Amino acid sequence: MTIWKTLGVALLCGAVLCSPAAAADEVPNFKKRGDLEKKWVSQVCVAIIKAARPSAKSPALERFEYKDTKPGQKELHIRGSFNGVLTNREYIADIVLLIDARNKESWEVLRIDYEDNSTNVRSYSRKNLDNLMKKFNGG
Repeated sequence: MTIWKTLGVALLCGAVLCSPAAAADEVPNFKKRGDLEKKWVSQVCVAIIKAARPSAKSPALERFEYKDTKPGQKELHIRGSFNGVLTNREYIADIVLLIDARNKESWEVLRIDYEDNSTNVRSYSRKNLDNLMKKFNGG
């Protein structure tokens, strides 16, 4: 009887790990952008807000635009929003990604600039943003 219980628990754990919620936390890769630009930028925005403010609730994309800075470089300007975990107040995040776009099929993030209007005593996590930048670049 214990073998059946163990097997049942193992199957349940597998179903939870393979669920869409687990896939939603996947970090988008800048080398595999694809054609669904708004959805992709939304995933980038949510990943950055979650990295900068791990306790943020309901991160979402408000708007975005690309700007050419130099030949082969672009800036992706993103405005996102999130709610505070304790106050449930909405905050705005302004994000700028400096991108090496020399290879049209495989971009690389060079820098992430992040600002928000959160009144939290603790600042955002620069360390988490640096780690996320490595993941964005496939590392």
